[in-house]
Amino acid sequence: MEPLPKCILLLIDDHQESLKPVTFLQRLFPDPAHITVIVCYFPPSLPPLYQGTSDSQAAHRKRTELLMWREKETRAVMERARNAILAAGFPADSIQELIQQRSMTVAQHACLLADVKKVDAVLIRKRISSSLEGFLTDDPVSAMIEHCQNSPVWLTSGDIDPSRAAICLLNEEASLRSADHTAFMLSETSAQITILHASKSVSSPISSPATEYSPELRRWLCTEAGREIESFLNQSVEIVRRAEIGDERIHVTVLPSKGKVRREILAYCRQKGIGIVSLGHSDPGGTWGFLKRSVTREIMNDFQDMSIWINQ
Repeated sequence: MEPLPKCILLLIDDHQESLKPVTFLQRLFPDPAHITVIVCYFPPSLPPLYQGTSDSQAAHRKRTELLMWREKETRAVMERARNAILAAGFPADSIQELIQQRSMTVAQHACLLADVKKVDAVLIRKRISSSLEGFLTDDPVSAMIEHCQNSPVWLTSGDIDPSRAAICLLNEEASLRSADHTAFMLSETSAQITILHASKSVSSPISSPATEYSPELRRWLCTEAGREIESFLNQSVEIVRRAEIGDERIHVTVLPSKGKVRREILAYCRQKGIGIVSLGHSDPGGTWGFLKRSVTREIMNDFQDMSIWINQ
C-alpha cells in the first residue's frame, strides 16, 4: 500500500535532549519519505528591561547585542535539529522550520500552531524534573493536554521499541478516536497492535486474535461488563482493519484490574515490550483512572522507554 503523507510537529528547546524523539521517529518510520517534520522552537524572551525601546544609548546597544546573540543561538539550535533529522534519514525537503516569538505559554502557542498547520501529531520529550523545576521552566507537557484539543500529543521517554503498540479501550468515543489515529499512523509499519482493556470482572488475562474471538473472550463479552465494551471493541477492530492492517497484526487483550488501571496498563506494556501506548482522553470528569482530571506530572513520571499517544 502506498503510504499516506503525515505531518508531525516536533517541539524542541535549546537542549540536545529535546531531539531524542527523532530517534523514535527514525525507528517508527524507517522509510520516512512521506513524513513531514515541522521543527518548532520558541527563542527565549529578552529580559523585561530590554523588551521595549529606550532613549538610553547604552540600553539600546545592550538590546542590540542581546538580539544578535539570540539570533545566533536560534540558528545554532535549528541547525542542530536539522542535522539530527537529516541523519535519521529524512529528506531535506521534508523538514520545515518554525521559529516563533511566543506571546503566551509554550503549550498554548504550540497547540495553536498545530491547529494552523493541521499536523497529525505534536511530538515532545518528557522532561525528568521535579514539580517545582517544571513550574519554573514552563514545562509544557502537562499543559499540552489541556490546550491540544484537536491534535494528538505524543510524549516520549527513554529508549523506545515501536514494534508493538497498545490501544487502550474504554466505552467512550475518545477510545475510537485513539484507534483511528493509531491505525492511520501505524498503517505502513509492521507494528503489532493490541487492543487493550482492563476490567475488574476478569481474574486472569484474556487474549484473543481479532480474526475470530476466542471462546473465552466471547463468554466474557456476554457478561454485563463485556456488553458495555463490546460495541467499542468491535468498532475499534474494524477501524484498524480499514487502515489495511492485516488481522495477523491485531490482537485483543482484557486485563484483570484491581482499580489501579494506570499502573496495571503500564506494567503489562512493560512486560510485553509494548513501546507505544495510545490513549483516548475525555473531559476532566472521565471515568477511567489513567487520565482522571488531567495528565499530571506525577502520571507522566510513571512511564519510561515508551511513547504515550494522547487523543482527545
